[in-house]
Amino acid sequence: MNFKPRWLATGIGSLPVLDPEEAVSLVLEYLPEIPIWPQLPQRGPVEGMVWQYSEGMPRIRADVKSNKIWIDATGDLTPDLETFYEHFLTGNTEYFALSREFAPGYYAMLNRLKSALPKGVAALKGHITGPITFGMGMKDQQGGYVIYNPDLFDSVLKTLRMKAVWQIEGLSQFSLPVIIFMDEPAMTSYGSAYFNVSKEQVIEYWNEVIDGIKEKNGISGIHCCGNMDWSLPFESRIDIVNFDAYGYIEKLGMYHEELKRFLERGGILAWGIVPTDRGGRMEVEFLVNRLEVAITDLVAKGIDKKILFDQSMVTPSCGMGSLTEEEALEILKTTKEVSRIMRSKSC
Repeated sequence: MNFKPRWLATGIGSLPVLDPEEAVSLVLEYLPEIPIWPQLPQRGPVEGMVWQYSEGMPRIRADVKSNKIWIDATGDLTPDLETFYEHFLTGNTEYFALSREFAPGYYAMLNRLKSALPKGVAALKGHITGPITFGMGMKDQQGGYVIYNPDLFDSVLKTLRMKAVWQIEGLSQFSLPVIIFMDEPAMTSYGSAYFNVSKEQVIEYWNEVIDGIKEKNGISGIHCCGNMDWSLPFESRIDIVNFDAYGYIEKLGMYHEELKRFLERGGILAWGIVPTDRGGRMEVEFLVNRLEVAITDLVAKGIDKKILFDQSMVTPSCGMGSLTEEEALEILKTTKEVSRIMRSKSC
């Protein structure tokens, strides 16, 4: 992978607006170098983390009025799974497409890019819900988590993989690198009594999706808006690790050996330094200083400063779908300014 972002900024996914065109305009104004297609969860449940990527999965059942979605695992699953695997094995990505109803932001961004690419654009970014978060967010009719049902969870892995591939195929028409993030907030529960998935399984599940992204020459990323065991993504085949640097920047030093190996193989660190929690400090000088202190600490632990600067990005700490438009605008402005200052320092 030859992509060197050098502190370019991008977003996570969600914005607190209803109009897809308005959301695209915000993205292109404040994140023009690596624009995202916006997720708009305030439009309704179909843009939630599980709903949005559920189309194409076998035996999906949903009730929009009660905001419930589940997989019906009763009876013989064989005919439904055979149909599903036929589409997967033949590479029928259109079967796994995000519909206009479920992802209007994707289509709005695609149309805008067709009319004109933003000045200085370096890459395009899409996203999926990560397999761990999806598997722990989707249940069967009896309330059992799908991640613990091997047959159904395999269809989850392959659906998410194909939805990532479908996005890459659509965004690749602009001849730019395409980044696909897996959003994994459920990983903050890793190691707890409620998380019965081993480290080896987590990495295996991620790599299933990552390999699909890489086969299409995409750049894979993972985002977790909280603290987790960061050795897991560093030891997977992921290209970009996006962490909540505002809340947990000091934790990164605990994994300096894993981070060093990750960076030396070309990995990219995306610093979620701009807080999305209400009450976070938004002063640009304060945020830049937090980055500089952390970088100094990592360099003292043996990480090459030039590699770190070449292979770093700036993001908000999490998505902004639950915030007000005013709060989101301030976060976007701050992210853009922090990126500008860090890029000037890398020069």
